[in-house]
Amino acid sequence: MNENLYKIWLLVNPGVALTAIFAFLTVLGLGIHMILLSTSDFNWLEDGLPVSSSVEYLKTK
Repeated sequence: MNENLYKIWLLVNPGVALTAIFAFLTVLGLGIHMILLSTSDFNWLEDGLPVSSSVEYLKTK
């Protein structure tokens, strides 16, 4: 491999980089969920379908 690969960490602080990645992924995940909840096809909270449990599913088999 490249012997000078470690030098990237001299430019980027690992703690700040990991915090920024965590914040970005959190905002991205929340944004995707809010977009899905705003549609009528993918809104799982107001679709009118009751929640079924796996216990009820197993009893019918």
